[in-house]
Amino acid sequence: LARWALEVAAAGGHHLLMVGPPGAGKTMLSSRLASLLPPLDAADALVVAKTRSVAGLRDPGEGLDHRPPFRAPHHGMSSVALIGGGSRAIRPGEISIAHGGVLFLDELGEFAPTVLDSLRQPLEEGVVRISRSQASATLPARFQLVAATNPCPCGEGTNHERCRCTPQQRQRYARRLSGPLLDRFDLRIDVDAPDPSLLLGPSEEETTEEVAARVADARDRAVGRGVRSNRELTPHQLERWARLEPAAVRCLDAALRSGQLTGRGLHRVRSVARTVADLAQPDSPLDGELSVDHVSSGLLLRTQPSVLVGAA
Repeated sequence: LARWALEVAAAGGHHLLMVGPPGAGKTMLSSRLASLLPPLDAADALVVAKTRSVAGLRDPGEGLDHRPPFRAPHHGMSSVALIGGGSRAIRPGEISIAHGGVLFLDELGEFAPTVLDSLRQPLEEGVVRISRSQASATLPARFQLVAATNPCPCGEGTNHERCRCTPQQRQRYARRLSGPLLDRFDLRIDVDAPDPSLLLGPSEEETTEEVAARVADARDRAVGRGVRSNRELTPHQLERWARLEPAAVRCLDAALRSGQLTGRGLHRVRSVARTVADLAQPDSPLDGELSVDHVSSGLLLRTQPSVLVGAA
């Protein structure tokens, strides 16, 4: 499930949250995401170079780097370090340095709630607006958010026999992640510890290059719809490019009526379903209808991890 979710995230530009015990592979998988993404075009590579230069991270004379950036800041960082700003000169934060690439927040539950909630506006708009008494600036911040967190402070929340946390500790830990922030993750999955036989036996999994080729094809299909990735499809564009079969409509209607989906969640599930269909049917028309299987996959990948239920 985690490997599939990572491929869907890369293909559609979807934000991904993984919840699981230590050693399940969350960090390892997240660090591979940037290698699945297509190279930056000339315009984005130039923006990334300018931002890195202002942040003091680019050597003079360094050529354009078309690799998508990957940033993984520590959970003890401040809001200014993440969003940008400063008392004298406005400097880009991690979200701007990650523009065009991946921002990976490991140990998400350890970040200060105020720091995490400052991500909400940039995630929606793709820019961050910073105002100070002496100056103001609008900085680029179109990044793909990938986060990993343990289910509880001790990390063993999915195993009640081994978990050392009290119910109150687990609840406080979960509530560090606000409902509005969780709602912005298109993909939210539980990651279980791998089977020992998979760790000790020979690997027969696909290579990064094979998965990256499918991701590139899906991104090309999105470009054919006028966007960089399916996540950028607006509700109006989804009506054209992500039309629903009658059974898919009934499936989403049931999810809305049960409270499983919000209005924003409905939009996200449709865009994820569009990505799932692109990966499964790369030769289908760009405006091919989404089946109940595609929509069900979108709902499955957005299921609230059990340990975070009630976090809002």
